[in-house]
Amino acid sequence: MKRYYFLLGIIAVLSGSASAQNFSKQDVLNVVRRVADNVVRNTTYLYYDRETGEKIADLQKYGFNKNVIPQSGYNDWRYWNGVIQIAFNRLGEETGIDKYKNYTRRNIEFMFRDLEYLRPLYDGKGQWSFPLAQAIRTTELDDCGAMGASLIELYMTDKKPEYKAYLDHAAEHILKKQMRLADGILARPHPQKGTVWADDLYMSVPFLARYATLTGKKEIFDEAVNQVVLFNQYLFDERVGLMWHCYYDDLKVNGGTYWGRCNGWMMMATADLLRLLPADHPRRAEVIALLQRQVLNVAQYQSPNGLWHQVLNKTDSYLETSCTAMFTYSVALAVNNGWIDKRYRSLAIAGWKGILTQITPSGAVTNICEGTGIGNDIKFYYDRPAPYNDIHGLGAVFLAGLEVMKLVN
Repeated sequence: MKRYYFLLGIIAVLSGSASAQNFSKQDVLNVVRRVADNVVRNTTYLYYDRETGEKIADLQKYGFNKNVIPQSGYNDWRYWNGVIQIAFNRLGEETGIDKYKNYTRRNIEFMFRDLEYLRPLYDGKGQWSFPLAQAIRTTELDDCGAMGASLIELYMTDKKPEYKAYLDHAAEHILKKQMRLADGILARPHPQKGTVWADDLYMSVPFLARYATLTGKKEIFDEAVNQVVLFNQYLFDERVGLMWHCYYDDLKVNGGTYWGRCNGWMMMATADLLRLLPADHPRRAEVIALLQRQVLNVAQYQSPNGLWHQVLNKTDSYLETSCTAMFTYSVALAVNNGWIDKRYRSLAIAGWKGILTQITPSGAVTNICEGTGIGNDIKFYYDRPAPYNDIHGLGAVFLAGLEVMKLVN
């Protein structure tokens, strides 16, 4: 069976996705910067009053008002903001340009500056509507995993005690408080109790890998590896070579479908772990094998134009940009680090070419599926909107481009 999947992957690589490269490293960087600059232009670092529309620069002078929220969604505290900030950290390292190097710093400072003012806006009863509530409540992986990962990277240079306090609090939640099934796999208590979501591998493992690096606690690497193995056991469907969106513990069945972005979350989380996992970790080869298996299988479903579909095995579902960016990034990272054979470079090159067709001259990105819960039928996934320049895929587009740049060399 393993040989069967390997051969199918080779066939995919040697067919439509193996088009020649016709762009330079600078070409890729120019595109990444175009998308990044569009984000920077629209990150305002202001609040506004939802009732009056008044823009507010200083909350401390404005006084308490429950209608006050950040003016820009890029200033929210949500997992997609965490991915964007991680991407800006990479872009800052690559270019040395201040507006990229300081993007995460400015966003984090924006929230922490007014944290005590903001606490009364969240009533502690599970209110989701307030955009910064997730920074305050920390009751789910979405609240702290990706944003916490980006904050760890900032804390490496900005050793502020309030940052460390947040990181320790987030680690405590992920390691000890988040719901788990009997074997220790991370799960969600709602909307269906005891549901394993593919998305949550990214909402936990990148944080754990960085926190293990920060603290030197090797047992946290062990936990991250264990989650990768368990998620693969629960969600991988050998019949089609793809990950289900979820597993319902109460029904003992998988649910949703083979949604592109949830497969992307799992591939990115695994690749991100390998980037930080010590070379001598006893289960490193096991993690590499799981990443290889996912890449070889996903390769079968790449369209001739380089993009992947919203439902990966359904060619009549729309071509979707965020999962394409996630796969492109992960494959490029795997090739660049020797975790997978270099012939799979062509998957990432073709993926980047597909992404280029979705980027406008202004730096907006099209055909990114909006935020998506678990669907009970496949039509749910077919019908998910793809709003213009949806924030859910922008960080992955940055990361894909930055890793493809290394392939070009």
